This record gives sequence, structure tokens and C-alpha cells, in this order.
Amino acid sequence: MAKAVTQRVITRYPVILPVRYTTRYRAAVKAGVGWTRYLSVEGANVELDERLRPQTPLRLHLETDRGSIDVGAKVVWVGEVTPPAGGALHGVVFTQMAPPQSHALRELLLPLSLVRHAGIRLSVDMPITCQRKGVPGTSLQGRAVDISRGGLSLRLPRVLPLGTELAVTLSTPSEPIRVEGSVVWAESPDRRTVGNLVSHGLRFTSVDWSISLAVGLLLAHSN
Repeated sequence: MAKAVTQRVITRYPVILPVRYTTRYRAAVKAGVGWTRYLSVEGANVELDERLRPQTPLRLHLETDRGSIDVGAKVVWVGEVTPPAGGALHGVVFTQMAPPQSHALRELLLPLSLVRHAGIRLSVDMPITCQRKGVPGTSLQGRAVDISRGGLSLRLPRVLPLGTELAVTLSTPSEPIRVEGSVVWAESPDRRTVGNLVSHGLRFTSVDWSISLAVGLLLAHSN
């Protein structure tokens, strides 16, 4: 009589987080950066800034809104580069994780099993300069308060209409990062206070892979 085969089902979630990684190749330690695309308790799909070989051991540092989660991992498959604004796609399994890191990962994933997940934003606090695309004039000075791979929240001295196209320069400690996006929401009038900056949501409309990596590196070193 054939034995019953029990197949485990591991749920993965579309979690987009900046990730730093290190790997050792011929006695040399290499470091890089990328983004997660899917995440589970046992592994992840990640876009990295280089194409690694299957079975390559890694040390991953997942940057979350609650701090870094550090895990040992191994590459199990390698996909193609995802154009036009992506890196090399890899599948990795987690091979080593301390109990506190495992707990932090499960705490991160738990809410995603209860509600639809729209992406994780990480808090920042940095000055920005905004210029309306195609409209000559004075630029606006404000601040970015959180950011993800797909957009950011910013505070500006006046209200901008929904759909406004902006070129935004983030003043980072290393070098400025320029992104383009469209205003998708603005703080409601009943929540605004005279003299204070007004909150807006910006969805990126043009972010190539080099800019995506720069944003990921910025977030990886700010948490």
C-alpha cells in the first residue's frame, strides 16, 4: 500500500522591503543591495544588484519599519533580470535564524495574513525640493516622512491638486536622489493646521533600477 504523502503549504506574501546582503566568493566578501518581492517564514524572492549562482550562501539584512531582521540564506534558483526597472530575481531559502529574528519575522508577517497588504513604508525625515513637471516657477521646499519602493509621503507648505506631476529631489547624506511621481492624496482640510506643512502622498511614475537601488540603500542605512 502506497504511503500517504503530506505536502506542506508555505504562504508567501508580496512584501517589498529593502535588503542588504553579503556573500563570500573565493575568500572575498562582497556586499550588495536589493529588494524583496515575496516573503515567507522560510524564504523569499529577492531582486539583487547582481546575478548570483545557485547554492550561493548569503547573509540577508531585511530592513523593516521595526528594525533589521538578519538571517542566513542560500540561493536555490536564479531568474532573469526584470526590465525595465528591476534587478536579477533570485529565490532564497533561510538556513539560519536566531529565535529573536524568527519572532520578528513572524510578527512582521502576521498582520499580512489578516488584511490585504499594500506594501511597507519605512519612516524617514529628510529635506526635499519639489518642482512641478513642465511648469516653470519656484520650487517647493518640504520634508519626506516615509518612503517605499513605490512612493513616498511628503509634507509641503501648500496644498497641491491630485494628479500633480512632480520631480522630487531627496537631500540624502551621501548624494541627492531625484524621483518623479504623481500626487495621489492630500491631507483633508479638517486636519490641516494654519502655519503647518500639509501631508501629501506621491506615487512614483519613473524609477529606474539605479534609482530603486539608491532608495533601497538609503533605507537600509537609515534604520
